[in-house]
Amino acid sequence: MPESPFMKQQQRRPFIAHSNGDTTAVSPPVSPAMEHIELDTLNMAKAGDGSKLGGNVVSEAVVDDDSTAVEDTFQEHYVKIDYSGGGSGFSLKKLWRFVGPGLLVSQALLDPGNIESDISQADTSGYKLLWLLLLAHIICIFVQSLAARLGVITGRHLAQHMRLQYPRPFATAMWLLSELAIIGADIQEVIGTATALHILTSMPIWAGVVITAVDSFLFLYVQRLGVRVTELVFGLMVTILAVCFWVEMIMIKPDAKELIKGMVIPRIPQGSIVQAVGIIGCVLMPHNLYLHSALVGSRKLDRRPEARIGAIREAMRYFRIETSISLMYAYLINMSVVVVFCKAFDVLRASGTPYVASLADGATVLSTVLGRGSKYVYAVGLLAIGQSTTMSGTLSGQYVTEGFWNMAVKPWQRVLITRGVSLVPALIVAVAASAHMDLLSEIINVIQAVVLSFTIIPLLKMQATVEIVGPEFVFGRVGRGAAATLTLAIVALNAYMVVSVIPLNSAGMYVAMVAVLLVYTSVLSYAALFPLKSAWDQKALVDRAPACIRLLFARRSVSGYVPPPEASSPIGPCDGGTHIPDFR
Repeated sequence: MPESPFMKQQQRRPFIAHSNGDTTAVSPPVSPAMEHIELDTLNMAKAGDGSKLGGNVVSEAVVDDDSTAVEDTFQEHYVKIDYSGGGSGFSLKKLWRFVGPGLLVSQALLDPGNIESDISQADTSGYKLLWLLLLAHIICIFVQSLAARLGVITGRHLAQHMRLQYPRPFATAMWLLSELAIIGADIQEVIGTATALHILTSMPIWAGVVITAVDSFLFLYVQRLGVRVTELVFGLMVTILAVCFWVEMIMIKPDAKELIKGMVIPRIPQGSIVQAVGIIGCVLMPHNLYLHSALVGSRKLDRRPEARIGAIREAMRYFRIETSISLMYAYLINMSVVVVFCKAFDVLRASGTPYVASLADGATVLSTVLGRGSKYVYAVGLLAIGQSTTMSGTLSGQYVTEGFWNMAVKPWQRVLITRGVSLVPALIVAVAASAHMDLLSEIINVIQAVVLSFTIIPLLKMQATVEIVGPEFVFGRVGRGAAATLTLAIVALNAYMVVSVIPLNSAGMYVAMVAVLLVYTSVLSYAALFPLKSAWDQKALVDRAPACIRLLFARRSVSGYVPPPEASSPIGPCDGGTHIPDFR
């Protein structure tokens, strides 16, 4: 098969704009019965060994060697991982080669919106919800590891899978919701960075918003320096925030006994239920799932048939370790923010000094308790993480757009679009509603909660679909049970968060609440029950349903079903010959 223009375009793209490692894949000849499958469901690359190829996952008869590396005028945009066999033990040197994706993902847990949530938690609950903050980070480790797992096994990220596995109307709706969540988070990040500039230079918030929107283009130069340099810059930003708050935590001398009790004793103060649910909502973010499943594609694995399974298992193991370390690092930073402001608020209450628990007034609180210099330390940390998260948010949006629409978006175009979309509402907030950032944050958290529910169900469902991840990596009963339990818990908490913002002060509001819950559960049920396209060759019960039901599940008619071609050899997880009808 000759190289197509699509493949050549993919090979020219740098790391940040490159959604996965498909350019290194091998595409054997495809039988005529499968020529109708979408172009992007095949691995567009060089001719291979003549074996059959399915359309859902990357061909596994692949070695990600230097001969297929993306050419670039700067540095290498991939990290090559050598597989030395199943008998090799744990290696710190090899772990270092996997460090990076989890660190980029951890920034979303530290963005200005989360820092404001930490400050609010310190004011309303003190140390008492530190255990829940820890639990939220542990759940996040599990969920993010699943996102990384999907990307490592299949070579495709979550947005691409959702486009391939769900009908276009549903996928388009998920894209719109995901973009809305990303834009909402971006507004918080831009406002947070502008607040830091205001503290440092006394410039107006609106001016800081404009500067923050423009200087995001500097990220384009960073990404051109290669994946390791990019990861190093992001890691440096997170470390600056950590050092700033750890220094202030040492200076303020928190109550160690209360700190330990808050971490190990589960308790929820009266009137803090919404605050507790919000903590989980702030840590689990939908765009992080898209981002993590894509970032793992920067590691080039040995995908030869004899090494494929072992190399993938090793990569999943190291990515789990790297994700755990990165997100626990984020927890220690979030904890330090809560601890610092807990002590500061206690001091102010004891002295009778009035204060405001908000992101913008955090500098005033700290300067009152620790001295004038502390507000600059606070502002430097806020500036570092604000800049870093605006850049990673742009990257998340790029992967989401590319994945859902199968289109390459140039980095500068993505920055221009995201900055243009978020700049106007951010300026409005800066000029007219800066005193109501808490309300804005609450609305954004509700949006994040809704999108998370619609994102995590397809993610977990794909892990349990053998046609997508293969028989070697498909979830067993225990995995499915744990995933289902976690999903139900997250969906229930998010539903409570959505309902909690509806003021139930009239009969109309009760009707609105019921309507919201019905729509919410209906869409979730559709996402959970919809037969993924990769499994449509196994006749589902929906084929025997009335026409209106078949239409709901994008199955126009039973006669539209075409059985897959018979395989002349055993079918592997990535060459399944699966028929994927296109009803879009």
